[in-house]
Amino acid sequence: MNTIQLLKKASQVIDELARIGHSTPAELAKVVSEPRPTVYRIVAALEQENLVRPSGDGKLELGTGILKLGDAAADALVDRAELREQLRWLRGQLGMSPYFCVLRENGAVCLDQIQGADVDLHDLAPGRTLPLHAGAASQALLAFGAPGFRESVLASGPYPGIASRTPLTGEQLRERLEQTANRGWSVEDSEVIEGVASIAVPVFRQDGSLLGAISVAGLRATVLSHEDAARRILDTAAQALSTSMSQEDPNDTKEATRPDPPEGSDRDSPRAPAVIAKASALMSALAEERIATSTRLTEMLEEPASSIYRMLATLAEASWVEQIGHRGAYRVGSKMIALSGELTRRLDIRRAAAPILREIHAATGETTFLCIRRGTRAVCIERIDGIRVNSRVLKLGESLPLHVGAAPRALLAFEDRASWDEYAAIVASSGEPWRDVRSRSEFYSGLEHIRDQGYVISDNNVTPGIAAIGAPIFDHRGEVAASLSVSGLREGILNRPEGEESIVDLLLRGTRALSDYLGAPRTATKKDADVSQVIA
Repeated sequence: MNTIQLLKKASQVIDELARIGHSTPAELAKVVSEPRPTVYRIVAALEQENLVRPSGDGKLELGTGILKLGDAAADALVDRAELREQLRWLRGQLGMSPYFCVLRENGAVCLDQIQGADVDLHDLAPGRTLPLHAGAASQALLAFGAPGFRESVLASGPYPGIASRTPLTGEQLRERLEQTANRGWSVEDSEVIEGVASIAVPVFRQDGSLLGAISVAGLRATVLSHEDAARRILDTAAQALSTSMSQEDPNDTKEATRPDPPEGSDRDSPRAPAVIAKASALMSALAEERIATSTRLTEMLEEPASSIYRMLATLAEASWVEQIGHRGAYRVGSKMIALSGELTRRLDIRRAAAPILREIHAATGETTFLCIRRGTRAVCIERIDGIRVNSRVLKLGESLPLHVGAAPRALLAFEDRASWDEYAAIVASSGEPWRDVRSRSEFYSGLEHIRDQGYVISDNNVTPGIAAIGAPIFDHRGEVAASLSVSGLREGILNRPEGEESIVDLLLRGTRALSDYLGAPRTATKKDADVSQVIA
């Protein structure tokens, strides 16, 4: 097998793991039609590049390096910082779930989304692909996208039914696209999810080419009763995104092409999987540059131009990279967004945390918690009761405000300042007391202190005589995703017997392991002070 064929087999391994979730090397060998020794070598190289990882019981799953490539693909299409700001603004204005999609051959790919106030819409998560024939985002993209691509979709009917009002024929879809083009925006009701409606407006670049569609979705009664207001607010967000974008990032379906496969390639050798490391380095360089020519990549990687071109051609054939226009520059392919979405959908923080909670519980005998944020509250999604005392607070499924206790404050403190401001405004309008602080500025000072030391101590803040320590868990973007905490009688939490590992150390070791599971950047936890000094 030559090295280019080896790259193709490696991409097939990734595709198969994305399709089924978990597999053994022996099972993968059958799928890619290669001997087991060859597949073991491919898997070892992919594992070294963090593109696959062990999942237990001798099986493999996608590695968190896929998540970073998914983000890089999104970065090459849109200013994600500006996009996230506009999505948060939309949620604040409308309370619905805002999301942003780009058009691809297989559907409308969601680049980013924020859950709304009324309902979680898991089908709109980043990386998920909406069908081309249904939904407001898809219809806005088709109506204002390339005419040739639109006609090919219209000619591909009949379409599968998804919900009660899904367009089923090309004629039905054409009518909706014409309505969208005439009014400049799209609205749908129960086309993708029964009982859910959505509104979308197109987003254009400065040169007039289509960038994507920005949308909001929610329960149909809410969305349809605020249709005009939602459209106006979406127009404002679309204009802000358009202004933030340069003209050099075309993403129209017709403009993303694949170079012809190369003729000839290097021969196989015992070190042939090194090509996987080189291809991974190429993908990392492309992620860093966002958009780069083959000449630029040759300079960055210090590889022969012929080798770079062969790898680009092979990776483009697998849709890992996309070429912009004929013989144009390259970017990370939007397929990586879909792969990232599949991995994100399968990550199970609750399952991963269970053995860590048991380990901490075994070492301390105290109550251990795993919490996630839902709106303005921290919800307990896993818990092991203490041996000596059992707190009645934060039972499984129960919640606390984000400014109360250890686990909730660990979630809030490691979000950005805009999130603090948003939360503080909500608390102020609700009339709920801050607890233990006299002002918003004092509350912010406390959150900054938590960020500095890397964990939070709650002493008598929720239940008299009970103390707790909480720490954050981060995802692949370095954003807080969950929190772990340990709670019990304050003497046992704050004064561990000499010679026993401190609860802070136990907790931080657990949060580091879970952050690794989610693909968090390997940054050092800032915890140099002894817990007794902090308490004093």
